[in-house]
Amino acid sequence: MRRTQRIAMVAAGTAAVLALASCSSDASGDADPSDGSPAAEDAEGVGPITFASGKDLTGAMPQLIEMWNEMHPEQEVTFLELSASPDDQRTSFVQDFQAQSGNYDVVWGDVVWTSEFAARGWLEPLDAEAVAGDDILPAAIESATYDGQVWAAPFMTNAALLFYRSDLIDTPPTTWAELREDCAIAEENDMQCYAGQFAQYEGLTVNAAEAITSAGGSFLSEDGTSVAVDSPEAREGLQNLVDMFDEGQIDPAAITFQEQESANAFLDGSTLFLRNWPYVYTAASEEGSEIAGKFDMTVLPGIDGPGSSSLGGINLGVSAFSENKQTAKDWVEWMQSDEAQRVLVSVMNQASVRTDLYTDPEMVEVSPYLPNLQESLMNAVPRPRTPNYNAVSLAIQQNAYAALQGDVSVDEAITNMAADLELAIAE
Repeated sequence: MRRTQRIAMVAAGTAAVLALASCSSDASGDADPSDGSPAAEDAEGVGPITFASGKDLTGAMPQLIEMWNEMHPEQEVTFLELSASPDDQRTSFVQDFQAQSGNYDVVWGDVVWTSEFAARGWLEPLDAEAVAGDDILPAAIESATYDGQVWAAPFMTNAALLFYRSDLIDTPPTTWAELREDCAIAEENDMQCYAGQFAQYEGLTVNAAEAITSAGGSFLSEDGTSVAVDSPEAREGLQNLVDMFDEGQIDPAAITFQEQESANAFLDGSTLFLRNWPYVYTAASEEGSEIAGKFDMTVLPGIDGPGSSSLGGINLGVSAFSENKQTAKDWVEWMQSDEAQRVLVSVMNQASVRTDLYTDPEMVEVSPYLPNLQESLMNAVPRPRTPNYNAVSLAIQQNAYAALQGDVSVDEAITNMAADLELAIAE
């Protein structure tokens, strides 16, 4: 009962903003962005715009929009919140794009959506010098680039961290073997050892990717045109997670965990280690928290040393069907400004795309995890960049989940995953 109650908890003040896409759509009306689509036309138009995003769980987005609107009363931004479900968000974006309505002048989207939206001619190309300069993190720029062109403005980035109980662990583990040894400490204290996101959804794609890439494996070739997952490294990475479930180092209940459920398992003091995004820091530090002053953060473990996080984050795309493209472009550029990004870090408690803020004393005081996050970001690995990402992610989720459930062996899961990925990238 205690575990069931914990899963049902919602930790106040937290905000999991990693957009998660697990549904696939076979979009009609695809366009070549270099051949007659609106994205190839000259950008014109100054005036009010609408910004469509997922639900603002931080409650701070209106602050940013108000700042812009006060400076640009003739070019006001209207904030349109969509569903909290990432699948529903993506569906809304796709429907608007397919209708070529231009109702959404700017859309926020998971970094893995940029390639698909660009390939279909739905996004306006952006000036690389304006939104992808030296002051923006290289990994964030990479996530916004497709076929050599920048198609979105990186707004927030993200990399996972390993949260741990610093009152019980003197030196955090840097390898999976060290972490599993520390599970004895969890057992001594009547705790669960490790929590992550293992329900069958985008979060499992991310967790499986981190396990596999941290072991030296990958899913697709760098250009996304061939399958690379059928390897000893991929098997080793997935096997590690399966073994931890089999040996009880991951609670069997974690097979249902998404971001918030896994966070709750750490926030209520019953789990030693947590893989999650930096937003958990806020709730863990709040007055009255069960673990306030008892936790710390480090980079994820790997096989022989620190591992690799999957790259998360949000890119802002300008609709190819917007009537006021110039204002839309100006606004997404402003959202990368020092002024806006400081609000992102200090108020929204999210990870900036600006390199200079990670060593800014004022920002580090507000968010002490920034140095660790910067290290994690420098080693972060993007999820497969492909216009067929949803089908790719589904292939990863289904086969990883089958292995974690014990329905198939790891060898079978990887073999099946490779076959499914072949079909996915051929769509």
